[in-house]
Amino acid sequence: MNFSEKVIVISGAAKGIGKATALEFANLGGKVAIFDKDQDAVLEIKNELEKLSSNFLVNNVDITNLNEVERFLSRVREKFGNIDVLVNNAGFGFTKKFEQTSPQEFDAVLNTNFKGAFFLTQKALPILNNRASIIFITSIHAEHPSLDPTYDSSKAAINSFVTNLALQLSSREIRVNAIAPGHIDVNTESSPRDQEGVPLYKKAGFPKDIANACVFLADNERARYITGTILPVTGGLHIPIAKDLKF
Repeated sequence: MNFSEKVIVISGAAKGIGKATALEFANLGGKVAIFDKDQDAVLEIKNELEKLSSNFLVNNVDITNLNEVERFLSRVREKFGNIDVLVNNAGFGFTKKFEQTSPQEFDAVLNTNFKGAFFLTQKALPILNNRASIIFITSIHAEHPSLDPTYDSSKAAINSFVTNLALQLSSREIRVNAIAPGHIDVNTESSPRDQEGVPLYKKAGFPKDIANACVFLADNERARYITGTILPVTGGLHIPIAKDLKF
């Protein structure tokens, strides 16, 4: 795959899945424009991207601050032109049960995971090329509860948004899909942790597993007829009976 003439925007891209995705697109020649609110991590990925390409833009941006988001998109347009691939990756959770969650924590999760992705996409839409690809990083927990209802609900909202947006943007041949990771070990690139409940390999996945799925969905040849889809990348963990069987 070759993305040498493509402009790729990725949110929350200084660490973990976002970082792996940014580096993968850069390796494939893409013009990568990324942002993250973690200033130290932003500096680290900037150094890594410099080893791969001169066609990149890295900014320190909080996705919940619409003014910052709009300024970032203006810089993207000025440096690269219109966008071909938008990856909505920014997200987090507090891993708290229903009765433990405060209103402030609820707002922080929903504002980042759903509202942030919603309005980043809305603000990017005028500078998205026809036949662009929009990808959301959702979660297996949008459909399979983790007992963190705030996080799970934010990802379920993303899943609904994907199908709505896929219909709305089909007239421009813009494809809208999501990737639902299972257990991903974001702290390693060589030896993921053991994960007994995962049918395939009995291990967690790599961030690059999600990055590879992003590259596939972004490709207008290989994924040209795919839109409105939630793609599980879970090692089989999303299969309803998986946890109850011994392999």
